[in-house]
Amino acid sequence: MTVSPLALTLYPNAFGMGYVISESPKELINYGIARVRPLTTDKYVKRLLRFIKHYKPALIILRGYADGDNRISKRVIKVIDAFEKEAGKLEFPVHKYSRENIKEVFGQFGSHSKYEISKTICSWYPELKSRMPDLRKNTKAEHYQMGVFDAFALMLTHHYLT
Repeated sequence: MTVSPLALTLYPNAFGMGYVISESPKELINYGIARVRPLTTDKYVKRLLRFIKHYKPALIILRGYADGDNRISKRVIKVIDAFEKEAGKLEFPVHKYSRENIKEVFGQFGSHSKYEISKTICSWYPELKSRMPDLRKNTKAEHYQMGVFDAFALMLTHHYLT
């Protein structure tokens, strides 16, 4: 039996970043929201380095944005670029997937919005039901726990497309 390489999936957002550490979609090591304060690129990179030191992953999975996704902030772009640069220095392979890649994968399961994708993830990982956010209205800020679902969606997209 071969062991899958440990993957560190990071999804930066307004609270810090959602993360999943896994060997495969069925072999989860840890997941959650890593709070980052203040929201500076240096603080994000320090958190990345702590994850690397503690878990010793073989690869890093990040959100891609090169497809013209205009719903990603300049701050998050800087963070993703800094993660990629740091991973390069440490010779870690980086895999990046855009929101379009995620929608493409989850669209096959009838999930097109972030909320629908979260519901699908909850059906596969019942332990996440307590974190499931309510349907968001446009006037409301994104739920704190959505970063966990974003990271899971990114991790699952990686495993589905590789």
